[in-house]
Amino acid sequence: MKKLTSAAVTVLLAIISTAFIYGQSTEKETRNVTGFTKVSFGVPGNLYIRFGSEYQVVLEGDKEFLADIETEVSGGRLVIKKDNWTGYNNKKVIVNITMPSIEGLGVSGSGQAEITDAVKAEDLGLSVSGSGKLLINELTAENLDCGISGSGDIIIKGTGNVNEAELSISGSGNYSGESLKIKSAEISISGSGSCQCNVAETLEARVSGSGNVTYIGNPRIDARVSGSGRVRSK
Repeated sequence: MKKLTSAAVTVLLAIISTAFIYGQSTEKETRNVTGFTKVSFGVPGNLYIRFGSEYQVVLEGDKEFLADIETEVSGGRLVIKKDNWTGYNNKKVIVNITMPSIEGLGVSGSGQAEITDAVKAEDLGLSVSGSGKLLINELTAENLDCGISGSGDIIIKGTGNVNEAELSISGSGNYSGESLKIKSAEISISGSGSCQCNVAETLEARVSGSGNVTYIGNPRIDARVSGSGRVRSK
C-alpha cells in the first residue's frame, strides 16, 4: 500500500510540475497589424474573428511557438503563418482578431476559423485547403465565393441571404449551409465531396466523381453528372 501511495504521489507531482511548466510558457501576444479586410490562417489551432471599430490581433500559446509565427499584411490580407515546423508538431495557437469588416477568409492546413459575429458584406470569399474547418454564423452578402480543396469543411451555421454563390469542391470536402438562402448558385464538385444548400431560383451543378449536391428549395435545375454522383432535392 505504501509503495502504491508513493508511486501515486510521484505521478501526481510529475503532472503538477508539467502543468506548471506549460502554464509558465503560455502567454498572450498582441501584434501591431492593421489595414486588412481579408485573413489567411495557416497554422494549427483556432482563429476567432469578431467585428469592431479598431483592429486587434491577439495570439495565445506556447511562448517559443508564438515567437516563430508570422503576422503580416500584404495587399489588404493578413497572413498568419509559420515557415519552420521543426520541433512544433503538436503545438497549437489561439488567435483572436477584431476588425471593422471582412471580405475574405482562408484556412490552410488543419486549423479551424470561425467568424463569431454576423457577417454583412458585398462580396465574401471563403476557402479551405487541407483538412481545416471554417465556420460562419449569420451571413448576408451580394456575392459568395467558396472553395474547398482537400477534406476540409465550410459550415454556415446560422441564417442569412446571398444573391449569387459559387461553390467549388475538389476532393472529399463538405459545404453545409441549409439555412443560408441563396438566390442563384453555381456548384462544382470533383471527387467525393458533398454540398448541402438552400437555393431559391436557379441551381447549376456540375459533378465529376462520387460527389453529391443536396438542395432545399424549388430552383430551376441545370445538372450535369459524370460518375456516380447525384444532384437531388432533400
